[in-house]
Amino acid sequence: MRHVIVVVGSCAQLQEAAPRVQPREGESQRETTWYACRDQDNPGGLLDDTGSILLQALKAPLLAYDFYQMVHSTKLWSGKRPLVLVRGRSVTSRLAAYAGRFGGGDIVMPSSTDVTPLGPVRYLLQEDGNLELRA
Repeated sequence: MRHVIVVVGSCAQLQEAAPRVQPREGESQRETTWYACRDQDNPGGLLDDTGSILLQALKAPLLAYDFYQMVHSTKLWSGKRPLVLVRGRSVTSRLAAYAGRFGGGDIVMPSSTDVTPLGPVRYLLQEDGNLELRA
């Protein structure tokens, strides 16, 4: 089973539909959403919506550690590297990309965005949901 972790860092991302990853032939897939806040049950006060740079700097290490633990535990539990789906180049996207990479995940970014992919991005998500290895 392949595990997909969708990162949500702002209210705008919370409102829009997340891109979908098509499972490979014969492979099942499980999807989890990670909200960039301390309370995963009530996603309020997301990191990208925090106005103060000081508050972002204080919250970021705690959230990075929590996300690292989630990705690492998912990898141990499933036996496969989870796919971490990030969107854009925001603070949360950068935090999730690096923490997820250190936790043992494969970072996925939609190829339809106009921005260049972050450094740790391994796969680009095509319009049809298939993954393309980043060149």
